[in-house]
Amino acid sequence: MKKRIGNRRDFWLTIISGSGLVILVVMLGVSFFITITDAETNSRKRFLRKQTELAATEIEIAIDRFEVNAEGVIDYLEDEDLDEDDFGGDLTKVVKEVFNNYPGLIDTVWINLQDSVIYLTRTERNDFIRNGAHEGIPTNGSRDFEYFSNGNELGFEIYFSLNPVKFSKDFVTHYYLHKEGTKLLMLGEELRNLDQGQQGRSIIEIDDLSFQQIQSDVAIGVIGLYEIDWKKGPTSGSGVLVQYPFDFGDFYENAALLFMIESESVTSGIYSTYLLLFSGFVFLLIGTVIFFTLSLKNRLESQKLLEESAEEISELFDQQNILLKELRGFVFFHNFKGEITRVSDEVEEILGHPKSEFLEAFRGEEGHMDALNVKSLVKEALSQYKSFIDLEYDFEKPDGLKVRLRIFEKLVFDEVGRFNGGLGICTDITAQFQINQELIESGKRLQNLIDNIPDIIFTYDNNGIVLEAHVKDQKFLKSRSDAAIGVSLFDLVPIEQREQTQFAFNLARKTEQIQTVDLKLRDGEDNQYFEVRFFPLDTKRMMSISKDITSQRIWEKGLVEAMNAADQASRAKSEFLANMSHEIRTPMNGLLGIIDLLDQTTLDAEQLQYLDIIKNSGNSLLNIIKDILDYSKIEAGKIEINSTVFCPADELEKQVNIFYGLAQKKGVILTTIYEPETKELMEGDVEKINQVILNLVGNAVKFTPKGGTVKVNLEIENISGEINYLKCSVKDSGIGIPAEEIPRLTDPFYQVESSSSRSYQGSGLGLAIAKKIVELMGGELSISSEQGKGALFAFSVILKKAPIIFSENPISEMPKRRNWNGMAREYPMRIILAEDNDLNLQLMTLILEQLGYDFEVAKNGQEALDMVQQKEFDIILMDVQMPVLNGLEAAKEIRKLEGKEKIFIVGLSANVFEEDQKKAVDAGMDDYLTKPIRLVALAEKIKEYSLKRSSSEMT
Repeated sequence: MKKRIGNRRDFWLTIISGSGLVILVVMLGVSFFITITDAETNSRKRFLRKQTELAATEIEIAIDRFEVNAEGVIDYLEDEDLDEDDFGGDLTKVVKEVFNNYPGLIDTVWINLQDSVIYLTRTERNDFIRNGAHEGIPTNGSRDFEYFSNGNELGFEIYFSLNPVKFSKDFVTHYYLHKEGTKLLMLGEELRNLDQGQQGRSIIEIDDLSFQQIQSDVAIGVIGLYEIDWKKGPTSGSGVLVQYPFDFGDFYENAALLFMIESESVTSGIYSTYLLLFSGFVFLLIGTVIFFTLSLKNRLESQKLLEESAEEISELFDQQNILLKELRGFVFFHNFKGEITRVSDEVEEILGHPKSEFLEAFRGEEGHMDALNVKSLVKEALSQYKSFIDLEYDFEKPDGLKVRLRIFEKLVFDEVGRFNGGLGICTDITAQFQINQELIESGKRLQNLIDNIPDIIFTYDNNGIVLEAHVKDQKFLKSRSDAAIGVSLFDLVPIEQREQTQFAFNLARKTEQIQTVDLKLRDGEDNQYFEVRFFPLDTKRMMSISKDITSQRIWEKGLVEAMNAADQASRAKSEFLANMSHEIRTPMNGLLGIIDLLDQTTLDAEQLQYLDIIKNSGNSLLNIIKDILDYSKIEAGKIEINSTVFCPADELEKQVNIFYGLAQKKGVILTTIYEPETKELMEGDVEKINQVILNLVGNAVKFTPKGGTVKVNLEIENISGEINYLKCSVKDSGIGIPAEEIPRLTDPFYQVESSSSRSYQGSGLGLAIAKKIVELMGGELSISSEQGKGALFAFSVILKKAPIIFSENPISEMPKRRNWNGMAREYPMRIILAEDNDLNLQLMTLILEQLGYDFEVAKNGQEALDMVQQKEFDIILMDVQMPVLNGLEAAKEIRKLEGKEKIFIVGLSANVFEEDQKKAVDAGMDDYLTKPIRLVALAEKIKEYSLKRSSSEMT
């Protein structure tokens, strides 16, 4: 019994709880549906209002322009300079232009020309005609359309017959409302239908109360949104109507545009589906309750199902809470006074103000500025009969952080339409706002970038069809860019270049890497060159960027021509310098040779003094010639680096020793300082390093007065492994150099004191050559000085540490010799002198006779070749430039003779370039002496080869 009572109690409890659950779900679903419907209705109303506003504004602007153009026709008639021809075709053209600018607005135009009346109109076939109006200008009541007239002081009149309905209908055609939507035009107290396909007046009837309200709002120029009842023949219903008053010029008063949609269309579609699904869910829930009621006996299973349902509901609520938290918002409620009655706890997280401050800010008329702003917006919405507020604005938190907020508030009214308050949600949309702003700015930046790129940009599909084109400041292509849309790229390219263009395009698509092709396009007689780069934009599109390289091609052509001209000039310069060297050194050979011979004779003190002056002058002239040729070789890039193994410290001592005599004579203290590392062997061009040292030390001694000092410092700095820097500095206490002159010291032929009476002589090429040599060896030359306090010249070059090699037979230096007279007895040699110049032959004869040698003379290379074949000789002193057979050709022929391999050939020439010496070696010569031939140099050479011959005979 107790069990039965308990089961009954459980039964009724189940029915009651199930029924309550069903009712609760139904209420929740209906409430949710109402909320969604209201939101969609409000959205549709906003859309409808915006469409109406845009359409009405367009019509109003068009009518304003029409009035201006109509007045333009009057102005044309008032022109005092018009003649009879102007009232003919030109007047028709002016009126026709007004017709064309406002299609559908003008039906007919009558013009009173005083002596006649004409009318102009457009037929149904769109033909524009002009005829005389025999019946005159019709009165306003003779036609169905409105009139606009205007006269002038000259007596002309013009009348326009207007069709406002057709004109407005054409304007609103592209504004889509809904398949059940309606477009109306109010002119005065009448409504005209603007829907396409319906002529005449509107067949929709609006309830009287709403129509009176609409007329009242239009009369005072107030925008209106109405909930109306309508009737269309046998059908009727309710709808939402928006009216937007606008100015229809001086033709009509109280003009307005009205757009309406049926209320049923708002809640159709997805909302009907929602009701169907929700009804199904309710019935399913009812069935579930009945099922649980009928299955009371299976209590354990029922409880289990209930627990599972509770867990699902709990999970759903948790998901909703997470969703609200992700929205970063809070909910608020306020009464009709604007006072906040409730607000969720998230307000402090969003606004940074405590809940109490938020509530206090909305009390009374004096509150927070943002609260007052919200109140004013509510009042404005109420004045405009709005049922909601939707806005965004920037808010600054107490800590100074600015956020972007969105407020959506539903305004609540009672049954009689009184405002009761509102409920809304405020969300922090800073992140979304910033993203949108960044997207806008990114789009602007991209567009600005494209607009300012001077190159030509095309986009294509994967088949090469042009989709878009961007051409800026390209007169040649701008006229073709629009016509290229939809055309194949390969049809735009000349036939002879299509294959390579298609290959580059397909390769870029396949490899997804940039491919470049050069195109030549012809415009009349002119050619334009473009560098086109193809690359994939995405999986479906390709892009090309084309750069106009016409000027570059012209520049390259000019550069090649300039380079060829420079090469020709350089070759001409080299040939000129070689010829000048030969011509200058030939007389110098005789001059310095005689000086050397004279120096070997017995002279008194006065004669020795004169001879010394002549010798110094000749040596100075020779040094100047040598400097000019050296700089020319460097400038032409024909100087080469010849590395040998040497000891830097020893070489420095040798070069400085040359100036010890001059330093002592001037009373200058010359000292050297070098680090122990400089005693190690290095690899480098020692001759060129010595040339720089000689130049710097020579200048220092020359420009240092008596009692001054010159210090030469040498050090080694390791860079990496075997690579080292050789650093040398020369510091003097001489006259110094003005600061403004230092940058120009290394310019060729530049001298600080350049007057004809300057104190120090020289070519002005020494430092220029030194700088070029140092830079050629990977170093730099630096100069610092102060006028009156001396100067410091320093340079550094890159050297490589030399490997240590132990020699079993070291060669000892030959002892120096002062007097070479009669040396033939010590170093006998059988000599041929091959020379064609009489002056040089006379000089060489005197030198060889003073040295004690007998010799035979050949006037050309052929004679020298014949002598070698007839007799035995030890050495040939061979001039390079001779008639019949020159010295180089003769040397080649001698080297071909059997048994003559041991004869020594020493070349004699006034050409001093390295390539000339290389040619001599290649021809088979053993050595090379440059003119002028000095007695000591020739004696040293004969002695050297005499010793070599003796050594070879002993072996």
